[in-house]
Amino acid sequence: MKFSYYIFILFLFIKNPVYAQESANSDNSYKEKSSLIHVGDWIFRSGVQTDSLIVKKLDGGIFSHIGMVVAIEPEIKVIHATTTDDENIPNQVIISSLADFTAPELAEKYAIARPNFLTDEQKSQIIAELLTKQGELFKLASREEDHLYCTTLLYDVIIKYKSDFNPEWKYANFPLLRGHYLFPSAFANYSDITWIYSYPDTK
Repeated sequence: MKFSYYIFILFLFIKNPVYAQESANSDNSYKEKSSLIHVGDWIFRSGVQTDSLIVKKLDGGIFSHIGMVVAIEPEIKVIHATTTDDENIPNQVIISSLADFTAPELAEKYAIARPNFLTDEQKSQIIAELLTKQGELFKLASREEDHLYCTTLLYDVIIKYKSDFNPEWKYANFPLLRGHYLFPSAFANYSDITWIYSYPDTK
């Protein structure tokens, strides 16, 4: 399986070459803007590691990962499903500080958006259920199979409380990756969200 995985990666890089960009400098400005961030906000990042580059290439978007803000006091905390953010607890749903989620060794840029279509009550219900997912195993699989990765962690809970939530799933047809998958751009392009903050600021 490992050999096949590396062949798959090599295939993607030969067909569509991608190059890691230099990581952005550590961003401390969010400390000044922390009052803008609310519980229930979505946080996106553009990763710099190989798996992130593959996600962006398959997705065609600028982001490779997403999480949800579950706390803002005493510090901002993000829940997300990840493979290698914390080497001590790999391949599972974890809670990270904002500083860890956006660390330069993981991200070259990040942005925060607010899903306006969710009420405060719905956000509270969603967060309460997401917190019960901590420690569950990361599963990269198509919509038709048992799955749990960054976007589906959020989707599978949000849909319970907002039945008309309908981000676009994309069909992938690559070695070891066939079926419908939910990429970060489906959230980034979703209607009725407000972008709160981005780093680096592209304005």
